[in-house]
Amino acid sequence: MAIKHRYISLLVVALLMLTVACDNGCFENRTSIPKATLYASNVPNKTISIDSISVYGVGQKSGAMIVNCGRRVTTFSLPFRNDADTTQYVIRYDMSALAQYGVCDTLTFIYTRYPHFISADCGVTFNYHIDDFRYTTHMLDSATLVVDEVTNVDEETLRLYYYVAQ
Repeated sequence: MAIKHRYISLLVVALLMLTVACDNGCFENRTSIPKATLYASNVPNKTISIDSISVYGVGQKSGAMIVNCGRRVTTFSLPFRNDADTTQYVIRYDMSALAQYGVCDTLTFIYTRYPHFISADCGVTFNYHIDDFRYTTHMLDSATLVVDEVTNVDEETLRLYYYVAQ
């Protein structure tokens, strides 16, 4: 019986050592995801929040709903597709006055994707260079790219401007 406990103890110690040895220490952000922030077009540098909007991907696999009838949305992420050079998102305005009309704006990103080696522990991620950006203006006043290179740095990529009555 004592030999059995010794083997179990050795096995537990070996597993703990393997777990510690396999901890690669990779704590870097390994995803390159564009971020959009909402602004008032008629009030310089004022961020705004919008109630009752949904944001979803076009032609993407399931789970492409980014915001589902969100309340007080100020910023959101827009992951790019790794299997294509174009990604589209629809911003649907779900507030009661507009929902019955199906008012939406579409954001279209055309980009070049390229692998970026982070480290032996962290591996590779995709970065993106935005070659072209288009959008509709049904409710959206305008939009600007803040940066055209999307990396794993957590930064604002896109500003969406809406007219705000004062």
